[in-house]
Amino acid sequence: MKILRVLIALALMAGAASAAELFSEETKAKAQGFVKLLKEKCPVADSGDQAAYDTCRTALFQSADVDSFFAPRVRWGGLDPDRPIWQQKDTEFDSKLWISLYLPLMMFDGEYELKSDGLSYWPLLHVRAGFRGRLQPGQFPYPFWHKPEKWAAYAAMDELMFRIDPVTAKITAVFRLDDPDRGPVVAQFQPDRVFDGKWIWTDADGKSQPAVTLYDGLFDKKNPFKAAMEASYKDFALQLRDQSCLSCHTPSNPAKMRTLILLQTPAHAAGEIKRLIQAVDAGEMPLEEWGAAAPLTGARKDGFLAKARLFEESARQAFEWERAKA
Repeated sequence: MKILRVLIALALMAGAASAAELFSEETKAKAQGFVKLLKEKCPVADSGDQAAYDTCRTALFQSADVDSFFAPRVRWGGLDPDRPIWQQKDTEFDSKLWISLYLPLMMFDGEYELKSDGLSYWPLLHVRAGFRGRLQPGQFPYPFWHKPEKWAAYAAMDELMFRIDPVTAKITAVFRLDDPDRGPVVAQFQPDRVFDGKWIWTDADGKSQPAVTLYDGLFDKKNPFKAAMEASYKDFALQLRDQSCLSCHTPSNPAKMRTLILLQTPAHAAGEIKRLIQAVDAGEMPLEEWGAAAPLTGARKDGFLAKARLFEESARQAFEWERAKA
């Protein structure tokens, strides 16, 4: 049995090496260009430096170059070494949403390696990354500290692994990694934070938080559609609550979905609104506790879809105005 394990290990190592040789020059060049962009737009800084974070976040939000590296949707999560790469538990996002909310929380020194797992032969781009763990709570898309072990995992991460589709050369998934034998990219101080059960809250100045989920600092103050987007989300959020959508589609993942979809903030809902409307209209959502479809009907369905479409339209107008300005 021991000999068999050794032979399997050697075969996997050989497979990984041959896979690396099979990567196209286009894939290699794109990987190098992507890492260069990350380092330029989000260089290493203090993990609580708000100005560095704002600069990084704005640059990523406005960059069509960064967008071009990603598939329309991307999966995101911590890497479980006991699961194959295609069976990881993760959260799925509209890629533009993930780029504007999650990627700016990382910073990069330019160190990377392109390799394969030897099984799928998909290119895996490993990029050294630091985490901005000392930012104010409202700068995170939701309280990562709702589970102490998750907050600790974020604080310990020192690398991102980008999974690249070998056919399209687009990034389809990103995973957090940490190596306890390797020093961090930036010294971390993990704030002592306790989750109070609120995914959205109002701070001492009366401002809604997390601020980043309202595109605070990204949308121009002159954007004529931002206020309508926020107001229509409040109405739509009541529909989400009334239909118990947020009992499943929140970061705590009470339904234990392997691939989670989030709806609990304006930004997360804006990234999913088209698919949500299609699913409800087709009777595929919401679901019963045991997983069977429990489609809305009559006035309940009409009311839900009306509020959802108002939110969809106001979000579309707000984003298009920003793109036109940029």
